[in-house]
Amino acid sequence: MRRTLLQRSVAVAAAVAATFALAACQPAANPPADAPPGEAAEAGPGSPAAPATDTGVSDIRGTATYRERMRMPPGTALTVQLIDTRLADTPAAVVAERRLDDASGPPYAFVLPFDPAKLRPGGDYGLHASLRAPDGRLAFVTDTRVAVTPGSAAPVELLLRRVASSDAAPAARPSPWDAARARGVAFRGIGQEPGWLVEVGRGDAPSLHAELDYGERIVDVARATPQGDRYTGRTADGMDVALLIERTACSDGISGEAFPATATLTVGGRQYRGCGRFLDP
Repeated sequence: MRRTLLQRSVAVAAAVAATFALAACQPAANPPADAPPGEAAEAGPGSPAAPATDTGVSDIRGTATYRERMRMPPGTALTVQLIDTRLADTPAAVVAERRLDDASGPPYAFVLPFDPAKLRPGGDYGLHASLRAPDGRLAFVTDTRVAVTPGSAAPVELLLRRVASSDAAPAARPSPWDAARARGVAFRGIGQEPGWLVEVGRGDAPSLHAELDYGERIVDVARATPQGDRYTGRTADGMDVALLIERTACSDGISGEAFPATATLTVGGRQYRGCGRFLDP
């Protein structure tokens, strides 16, 4: 009898141990479908991480410095711009801009966020930086645009040059419209997507100059024929060119700048539409 009871006890213990072993091998139960957010079971080792959220915004990182052995006073401001060099003559040239007030340095570390949606396929981009004293006077600036590839993780180094007369405010750079007026241009028009511009001279047979497709194509008519606000002519290789100017309000689709005229340029059957203004002599 004692032997039989002992055998039964051993059998029961073995069955209990097997039951616990099987339970340990089962996968963890999923949380209830109605469990509130945030109460899901923690992922164990080897569980896949949650995908990162794509914000659609990237940035360019780097430093700006100068060679002079001097330190700017507190309140100095550094401005860094991402420039589309092929649109440098249009209001849409600045893709992104960042201003660092009370910048400490040099070197001045910067992070320039930009929206990738504003970049054009095959675009040509560069950085421009300026350093202004607390009173707003320009002290240092990049004298050339530094080529950059948006999206690259490589840091960028900008070398600033000292402005010749830092104790006096520099003369403002003339706008493209003022520069065109100084060259004797009577009408100037611009357009986007693709970027283009046209300039018409003065006189009874004015010259007509156009830069199309972000400056990749140049069109010149030596002597155009004016017919009111319409100009027609041919290039040296025989291509027909026509510019129609309508004195109606126009707004640039990218910059939002308002213009008093609408311009339609036709070159060899292809049409470009944009805005413009007449330039007084």
